[in-house]
Amino acid sequence: MIMRNRTKKKPLWRIYIDSKKYWPGLAAVFLFTVLAGVFKTAASLLWGRAVDFGIGGEMRAMLISAAQMVLAILLDGGRTAVLYKIIGHTTEGIFLDLRTRALEKINKGNISILENQFRSGDTAARVNNDIDNLSDFIAGHVSNFLRLIFQGLFAGVACLFLSWQLSLAYFVLLPVSVWAVRKISRPIEMQKKKSMDSTGSAVSFASDAISGILTVKAFGLQGEMGKRFAASADISCEQAMKTEKIGMAMTGIKYATSVIQLMTLFLLGSVLVSNGTVPIGAVLSFISLSTYIEEAFSQLDYMMKTVRSGSAAAERIYEILDIPDEENGGITGGSGEHWVSAENLKFSYGGEEVLKGIDLSVSRGKKIALVGPSGCGKSTLIKLISRFYLPTGGELRFLGGRSADWDREAWRRHLAAVTQEAYLFDGTIYENIAYGKPGITRREVRRVLEEVGLWDFVRSLPEQMDYPIGEFGGRLSGGQRQRICIARAMVKNASLVLLDEATSALDTQSEREVQEALDKLLVGRMAVIAAHRLTTVQSADTIYYLENGRVVEDGSPEELKAKKGKYYQMCRNQGLAGPEVDHG
Repeated sequence: MIMRNRTKKKPLWRIYIDSKKYWPGLAAVFLFTVLAGVFKTAASLLWGRAVDFGIGGEMRAMLISAAQMVLAILLDGGRTAVLYKIIGHTTEGIFLDLRTRALEKINKGNISILENQFRSGDTAARVNNDIDNLSDFIAGHVSNFLRLIFQGLFAGVACLFLSWQLSLAYFVLLPVSVWAVRKISRPIEMQKKKSMDSTGSAVSFASDAISGILTVKAFGLQGEMGKRFAASADISCEQAMKTEKIGMAMTGIKYATSVIQLMTLFLLGSVLVSNGTVPIGAVLSFISLSTYIEEAFSQLDYMMKTVRSGSAAAERIYEILDIPDEENGGITGGSGEHWVSAENLKFSYGGEEVLKGIDLSVSRGKKIALVGPSGCGKSTLIKLISRFYLPTGGELRFLGGRSADWDREAWRRHLAAVTQEAYLFDGTIYENIAYGKPGITRREVRRVLEEVGLWDFVRSLPEQMDYPIGEFGGRLSGGQRQRICIARAMVKNASLVLLDEATSALDTQSEREVQEALDKLLVGRMAVIAAHRLTTVQSADTIYYLENGRVVEDGSPEELKAKKGKYYQMCRNQGLAGPEVDHG
């Protein structure tokens, strides 16, 4: 996939390259991170000098070196405070911009790619979790890793100048110690996974028991479920104890290697001091600086893993940002009797042809219906008319202009849609209806609620129109959610209404209520109605029966019933036409 290949070219670098207006802040972060190595190295060296001056009886020089050491420490503390402030301001801006760009891309990106290559839950995770993780990585880990690296580099160079003998011994001993600790630590990683797996099993079992509590009680399984959970919890506890034992052993091993390393430096340093090769202050400075080298060296694996994780998050984000925008044209208006006309219209998803030469038209003031079995192309036609997709063959025209030549926003201002999934936003009833007409008055909202038969319900609520409906409208019934969607379409007052299986997910009572609301919505408007339940299409002027991406029948409801073809059989199956009389 082209998009994926692009993002694999150093996605982390792209974050920085795309954040040009924050380059001064990033440069300041880099500079203040480098200064960490400078100040810490200086403090260690000044400490050693102060010790040497003290041993030599040069008290004034000792105090000056000690004061300089304190100054270096204070400057490092001030550097840290300023650094965190710069990091907060810079990364907050970078990731606010990044999140805004991602949301804009979802709004403007090619819908075919969004629908076919991304799952909605995964897309939300990219925009939220992945950006949050990447923000934590760049705001916290990157500056910390740079600090460790520069501290280690400056300390390493200083150690070489202090004593090449101690440096040789240390740089042989350090990798051996780190390797030994990692080698011995592998069992704890395996045991940690076992512990997490057993804990996960226990939690999963408890979750299943809680979610199925009615079934558990109905079948009297409380005792059995309790025994099984207790057994699962015992295994989890046993694994956790093993993990703790190995962890305690590991702590001892790390302590031992650290002591051996430190004692080796002290012993070798004492020999060098006694020989007059190295002053004692240099040995103390060396040992102090060695902690910075060890800290950087021991964190290399963690740094690499964290960078790979950050790079993966950045790649996932850029897979969204690299989605091409919807193709757009410049037409903003048109005229003609046919608002929508299709001639030999074809459309393919990838290599699969879904529409195979459709001819239809939506004339001014008329309503057409698209019916047929699932997968026949009804919803695809609705998406093409919405200009979410462009044809792959034939012609699709809006008010005389090719769909590809239309400005997408200009065309969609003529449309109002009600789909099978009654999508509502987390907010109030008033806010959800107002999305159809920003700035709408509460009086207008009340009027439209009355039209869709919801006002009696709304006024019975404590907050009435300001009632919070919850995520996806979860505090409302399916029929109530759908009627709010219809109210939203009503206030838009669009010329062309698109209905895509608007009643198929409802029970009989809710369907009747929603159908009454739809009838009011469609008064005086053109409509394209895709439906499997034929009660929705009885008032259509023309019905197109689709099968395998082709129109196999078209005409008025009465004409198609009289033909006794596929539409007639579909009506019979749904109880909308009487059985044929056998004259044999």
